[in-house]
Amino acid sequence: MNNFSERFEENFANNRRGYSMGIARVFLILIIFVASVLLISSLFLFSKVKKIYLGINSGQKNIEESLVLFKEGNFSGATLSAKKSNDDFSSVLTVVEELESFFITKKISFFSENIEDFKYLAKTAETLSRSAEKSFFIAQEVEDIVAGKKFDSFLEFDEHEKYRILKLLYENSPDINGIKANIDLSLLYLDKAKDNRFLNSYDDKINKLREYLVFSSDFLSNLSSFSAVIPALTGYPESSFYLIILQNNNELRPTGGFIGSYGIMEIKLGDIVRLETNDVYHLDMPASLNKSFSVAPPEPIKKYLGVDRWFLRDSNWSPDFPSSAKNIKWFYEQEMLAAGRSEELVDLSGVMAIIPRLITDLLYITGPIEVEGKQYDKDNFIEALQYEVEMAFREEGESEWNRKNIIGDIVKEIKVKLFNMPSDRWQELLGLFEQNIERKDFLVYLFDDYKRGVSSGFNWSGEIKDSDSDFLMVVDANLAAFKTDRVMEKKISYYLEEKGQVLNAKVSINYKNNGWFDWQTTRYRTYTRVYAPLSSKLLKSSGMSSDNSFVLTEDNISNPKTSFAGFVSIEPGQERVLSFEYELPKNVVQLLKDEKYYLLRLQKQPGNNISEFKAIFKFEKEIKSIEAQGLVEIKNGNEVHWTNNLDKDYDIKIFFN
Repeated sequence: MNNFSERFEENFANNRRGYSMGIARVFLILIIFVASVLLISSLFLFSKVKKIYLGINSGQKNIEESLVLFKEGNFSGATLSAKKSNDDFSSVLTVVEELESFFITKKISFFSENIEDFKYLAKTAETLSRSAEKSFFIAQEVEDIVAGKKFDSFLEFDEHEKYRILKLLYENSPDINGIKANIDLSLLYLDKAKDNRFLNSYDDKINKLREYLVFSSDFLSNLSSFSAVIPALTGYPESSFYLIILQNNNELRPTGGFIGSYGIMEIKLGDIVRLETNDVYHLDMPASLNKSFSVAPPEPIKKYLGVDRWFLRDSNWSPDFPSSAKNIKWFYEQEMLAAGRSEELVDLSGVMAIIPRLITDLLYITGPIEVEGKQYDKDNFIEALQYEVEMAFREEGESEWNRKNIIGDIVKEIKVKLFNMPSDRWQELLGLFEQNIERKDFLVYLFDDYKRGVSSGFNWSGEIKDSDSDFLMVVDANLAAFKTDRVMEKKISYYLEEKGQVLNAKVSINYKNNGWFDWQTTRYRTYTRVYAPLSSKLLKSSGMSSDNSFVLTEDNISNPKTSFAGFVSIEPGQERVLSFEYELPKNVVQLLKDEKYYLLRLQKQPGNNISEFKAIFKFEKEIKSIEAQGLVEIKNGNEVHWTNNLDKDYDIKIFFN
């Protein structure tokens, strides 16, 4: 019995040792297997990371080389290097996507999250290099056309070369749109990876890249619009004709100023081949002799100018430039017919309106010009020209009929200097026009619907804007007050208050006449209109010099509005305040309630110099945040004070908790 027990215990011990040995072997095999998997995975990861590292370095080297070659004018070499960079980053993207699908990186969130961000960065680089390749290819096509000529002046090229360059830009409009789309896609990818903590040390470089991409996107947007309207703007393939109106904002009118001169400009293959300007009375007076041409003017013109017929000089009565541009074209053509000059009519592509400040800015770039022995520069142009056409012509024995001929000579001289300007100053010239468009010193209306649509991004058409929320535009019309706007000081205040289900507004315009009675200035006489959201209700008005205020529904403009109007006269050295109080329509109140924001779209009248605009917004709810340019202050949690000069259009957006 004892022997049996001893043998049983011995066999059990042996079996236990064998079992333990078996478990140990399995565990050892498992450890070896896991170690092997980890080793193989590490080798796999290392090889992929190495490929990514080498690909990024190679891609960066190639893109930098392409930029150097591009600056040197070697466009074919730049295109080739950009293509190599694109291939490099495409390979990097492929490797990153392989890592993304690898089972270990999929299971471990640390890897999956960071690989996702690096994938977006790789996509950014790949997309940008592809854009660079296409851009350099277009540049190479331009280089093939110009055949080594320096691009110092567009006038250096012959007609055939100009034709081919404009044709290339026009036909590459879809490619330019594609490049812009790639830039926008790169911005999207870059934003998706911006919060990665491993990229914090590269924040400055990434932010600079983002700023560059935003600039590039905006530039390409304008270039795309330009390329689409090349036929209208550059006279390709056939000449384009524009009616030019010169508006004197010292005698302010709704779209910028009194139309003292007009002209026809012909553009052919990017060159101004014809530019003629004339005194507006050279057309109005002959037309007035034709009794069959008789158009009744708007009532304010009839009443305060004392005329019963309407002519080109007063045709810009609507502050909505598209409406006025159509009117200007109609008066020009009908008066040409009335004057017996039908053979001179051309098919107009559009109307361009120019305010003198654009000319002074151009003189800042070109430097002084000399015409008929007189020098004009950025500082004296407006005063010197005004004196020349109003007073000096008599001293010089010039007839009143020909007194404005000098304007055409000045414009032609500026044109010669601009077209001979070296290419390294074109960016400066572009910036000047952008600034003048923003200030509305330069307005353009194209008659072709498609071309007008694709060029809408230029913001140069001067239409009264649409707004689902609040809107305000103050419009002055100088009626028989000489050039008194040159000495007027104007300030506007706006007060808005929420009271239950009602929004009440008050607009006050302060006029101060700093002039005296002389050949340029006199008492200021203005027919003022305040444009508000459609269906606004007038509650009270004050400050009019004669009659009562008028309430008008203006639905013949781009975006219909309600306007409140009145006539004001201010003696030299005097001040006067014109005010309108009104209730905003229910849809504005409802938007504030439903969407929890309020928006004032504040629009500048072209040519009007408002030295100060102050606004106070008082609400019943607590303010969360504000989006607005200018001096902003929140008071008592529910009140906003905003101050700025009205040098351009502004949006003031207020959000509520």
